[in-house]
Amino acid sequence: MKNYLLSIGFLTTVLIFCFTSCKPEEVAPLKRMPVLPAEVYDYATPARETFFEPFGDSIINNHVATLGRVLFYDHQLSLNNRVSCGSCHKQQYGFADNRAFSPGFQNALTTRNTQTIGNTGTQRGFFWDLREEILDHMVLQPIANHVEMGLDDTLLLEDRIRQIEYYIPLFRNAFGSEEVSTRKIGLALAQFVKSVTSVSSRYDQGAMMVLGSDFSGNVNHVPFPNYTEMENLGKHVFFMKFACSQCHGGVNLDGSLSAPKNIGLDANYTDAGMPGVDERGRVRNGFFKTPSLRNVQFTAPYMHDGRFRTLEQVIEFYNSGVQPHPQLSEELRVREQGGLTFEHLGPVIPFDQVPTDGRVLPQRMFMTGEEKSALVAFLKTLTDYQTLTDPKFSDPFQVVE
Repeated sequence: MKNYLLSIGFLTTVLIFCFTSCKPEEVAPLKRMPVLPAEVYDYATPARETFFEPFGDSIINNHVATLGRVLFYDHQLSLNNRVSCGSCHKQQYGFADNRAFSPGFQNALTTRNTQTIGNTGTQRGFFWDLREEILDHMVLQPIANHVEMGLDDTLLLEDRIRQIEYYIPLFRNAFGSEEVSTRKIGLALAQFVKSVTSVSSRYDQGAMMVLGSDFSGNVNHVPFPNYTEMENLGKHVFFMKFACSQCHGGVNLDGSLSAPKNIGLDANYTDAGMPGVDERGRVRNGFFKTPSLRNVQFTAPYMHDGRFRTLEQVIEFYNSGVQPHPQLSEELRVREQGGLTFEHLGPVIPFDQVPTDGRVLPQRMFMTGEEKSALVAFLKTLTDYQTLTDPKFSDPFQVVE
């Protein structure tokens, strides 16, 4: 027994020695430097002529946007120098992320799916719960967030930026002074984010072709000459036959001009979304911002919790999976309960069979297989490869020795 205990003690000592002496040394983070063109990129001019103002009422300053680009991709804006804004908003995925939840500076996951960035100048509110209306303020919140980037001390943020040499000329060019402030950081980030525009998709090209023929009606109600027959069918399904554009409206197809929606993802949401009360004074449950559909082909997974991996899954949810949430938005209710969907969708429900106990009957779309395929084909015409590949929106940092 004594020899057995001695053996165990010896083995424990060996293991402790191995774990302590063989532990790899901490490696300093790689040094990254921004590599910028000799002449600043033109952020103030959209990639092509368009039928709307992608910057809203803002004027983009090329030097301010250049500073914002560097800040957007700089890992040193996180507490431990591990992540940047661009770590979650990836250009190749339409400035969204390709996972349901994104890892923050300590690898803890966010609780909501990363939203796409594009045409923010057309938007009136930000975040899934629309808690922020001012873009200059919105861009600073992920930096301070305890999960995302963790740098919640504004004085520390400013001091850190002051100590980085490559920011000296960038601030001077952008603001005429080397002075660093949180306000300037927010303004520069907002200018870069606002400069990320999507105006070159086949949808944009088709709209301009129709408008160029002196058409004076709604371009979404006529076929596009640059679309295939299937794509035009999908466009008709989206804008005319079903209620898709009732929520995904406006030039950014994000409901910028409408209220947050409850789309019946669940009968009761664990993530309540936007706080406050609804029009009947009930505490909101499941109200979220309508996301943009631009570049939707590359922004999967979908919904605030990233539950759907494909466009086909999303379409089938709207077709047959909407849940009877008592606060379901009117766009998705049966017409007998105030729904906005068209009369051809499903059978008429006698009023004496409409629930009176607070339950809501969701509308079923009864899409055909062809209509579902056509809708996917149309959604893919919203892809803007210019935005996905333009070097002025890319990560300027390179690893140096």
